Amino acid sequence: MPGLTRMTKRAKLSYLVDLEEGYRPFDKHALTLLRSLLDDPDAEVRAEAIACLWNDPDSRWIDLLMRKATEEPHADVRAYAISALGRYIYEGEEAALEGWDAPFVEITPADYQRVADFLLRIAHDPDEALTARRYALEALAFRSDDPAVIDLIEWAYFHRDRRMKISAIFAMARHGHPQWAKHILAELRSDDLQIQYEAVRAAGELGLTEATDTLIGLATNKTIRKPLRLLAIYALGETGDERAYPVLEKLARARDRDVRDVARDAIEEWIMISHLDEMADEALDEMDAEGAAMQLETEAFPDVWDADTGTFSKN
Repeated sequence: MPGLTRMTKRAKLSYLVDLEEGYRPFDKHALTLLRSLLDDPDAEVRAEAIACLWNDPDSRWIDLLMRKATEEPHADVRAYAISALGRYIYEGEEAALEGWDAPFVEITPADYQRVADFLLRIAHDPDEALTARRYALEALAFRSDDPAVIDLIEWAYFHRDRRMKISAIFAMARHGHPQWAKHILAELRSDDLQIQYEAVRAAGELGLTEATDTLIGLATNKTIRKPLRLLAIYALGETGDERAYPVLEKLARARDRDVRDVARDAIEEWIMISHLDEMADEALDEMDAEGAAMQLETEAFPDVWDADTGTFSKN
């Protein structure tokens, strides 16, 4: 790799894209170069360098990202910094579930909270640029149990600016609460193509079987825009719905190569989700069986010998 001063913009971006997509490791050399490119004279290079930080959720980047989010002169770079802070919300949510002392946790409760507070301030600030507020909303959507985030998503959905509504639907998919299903289902037939696209994606990510019929209609409609149709095909696989499989099987034999490829990927997704559902059902059946067995045992042997008291007592 040539020295930084000899690298063209194209070479820098190519290197950063490889780093972001995992084709290059975050080794000492990569981190040294990345630190330099975070302050590159070109805004596009700075933005791509910030995007790479999503793959390295080390708390050492938090202050830098906050500074970029507020002081960076270019709006796109600020937006990327806000988005990258969302990784710390994700990590904090995982840590809250698994335990803050888990070996994979790279963030402290204090850092998690200050990132959340920072993003909430941006999202609620009417003087902030709309793009910044949108990215803050999307980053906060990982915070599943915060009533403030739920209120924020609801507010954004009914915002007068359609761009905020698009971010709200994106955030609904990321947030994952069942209450968002009604909004997502309503937007599957939106006249606004971008809103409809986000709703289809959200319906798939949340596995909304209530959306199956609409998704089948979109997946089999050759007159709609191809990106939307392909997204609907894949979303069908994500639902794991029995009604989706024969449709996907037929689409996997379509003349259109893109349709075939996406349908085959969707079938793999459908099989995986169906298998997970079967495992969950089996686990529930086992729990029910164990509960029934315990109940029978209690009824058959209602009293047990208590060695401490030398008497029988209720089980």
